[in-house]
Amino acid sequence: MKEITPEFVRAHTEAFLADPQARAMANAVSRTGALPPAIDQEVQKRLPFAFDIDVWDEGVTDQGSTGRCWAFASLNVVRQNVKRTLRIAEKNFELSQNYIYFFDQLEKSAAFLDRFIDRIDEPLTSPATQNLLRRPIQDNGMWYTFMALAGKYGVVPKSAMPDTQCSRDSKYVTRLLEQKLKLSAKELWDLRQQGGDTDALLALREQQLGGVFSILTRFLGAPPQTVAFEYRRDDGVFVRLPAMTPLAFFEAYGGMRAEDYMMIFNCPLEEYPFMQCYTTEKQCRGPLDRRLNLDADTIRQLVIASLRGGDQVIMGCDVAKQSDKPSGYMHRRLLDYETVFGTTLEFPDKTSWLRFKGQSGATSGCHIMTFSGVQLDENGRPLRWKVHNSYGPGMGIRGHYVMDDSWFDMFVTSVVIARKYAPPEVLAAFDGEVLPMDGSVLF
Repeated sequence: MKEITPEFVRAHTEAFLADPQARAMANAVSRTGALPPAIDQEVQKRLPFAFDIDVWDEGVTDQGSTGRCWAFASLNVVRQNVKRTLRIAEKNFELSQNYIYFFDQLEKSAAFLDRFIDRIDEPLTSPATQNLLRRPIQDNGMWYTFMALAGKYGVVPKSAMPDTQCSRDSKYVTRLLEQKLKLSAKELWDLRQQGGDTDALLALREQQLGGVFSILTRFLGAPPQTVAFEYRRDDGVFVRLPAMTPLAFFEAYGGMRAEDYMMIFNCPLEEYPFMQCYTTEKQCRGPLDRRLNLDADTIRQLVIASLRGGDQVIMGCDVAKQSDKPSGYMHRRLLDYETVFGTTLEFPDKTSWLRFKGQSGATSGCHIMTFSGVQLDENGRPLRWKVHNSYGPGMGIRGHYVMDDSWFDMFVTSVVIARKYAPPEVLAAFDGEVLPMDGSVLF
């Protein structure tokens, strides 16, 4: 292995100092950060915020300093269904993200304790146990996380359980729950060392979950048991719905059943053929456990069909790549980092990016949003997309991104499509054989 020598450092330093453009770029980056000098202003001029298919323009939500984008994006689709079904006049009507977050944290706490009990007879120093203890809980998720929660607990209007300071800045919730769960693990382990049997462990688990519930109520409030919703209809009529459970409210007005939707992802690696369904579970137990791998063009057509039908589409993506949150633009070449930093930085295609991304070529995105519009050319091909975000109205273009279609192939990782918009061959593939897949590759 050849060492970095003083000559190497001197030669490259001298080359930098002799290059006026490099020094100008260094001055700009050091004073403003990497983004402003790298943005190609000509790209933005080619991305007007106008779409011939536009299904949502009634206010955006704000997830605050949290990883709850999955809940916000999913609820944005459900609230569109609720507004449409009940004919709600209020443009800024929202469903409670805090309610979903409460039960997400409760369920994840229970899952952590269950996993710890499952391996309680292993040494505490085992890699699996240490990995479990390293990060016992977090607030991120996917559409199927939301559907499992909504299918069990339902949803409520935001007025029934509004956000709190700690739901909008979840680090405090996560820190205290981590401490509680690690202490719970210690007490379970101590009980086992003292000869406690499975029944005793489960009884202690129940007690510890009561403590988790107590923490969550202090941070987030108590979840309502019934919904008594009052609103004004779009024709001016005041409506008072009869009291019902949150689950009954979701089933009656939410318009989203797991069996009516398909989770689709795009992984162009040859070992995972398109038109094939995969699962990370040992046994596929239903639509929430299966994901269909499709090529990007087929996914485009499914999204366009959904938008033509008036429905937003939940999508996952690598939002931090080639996008600018303040201005709201996304383009494959929006940021010319290679000119700014004087070296090659961009992968040529998605396949090579996945090969070298780590985690077995993981295709998981880092953010969940919804497609809410598209502009097509004269041949029906997409030119640009309207993306409904959850960073509040001050982000981008009134809370939205405008995405050039060049961004789609490289950085869109997954979508959720209603079955009614899929052709027979896609439905057959989704309902067909399910193969196992490395969980790190999926999500």
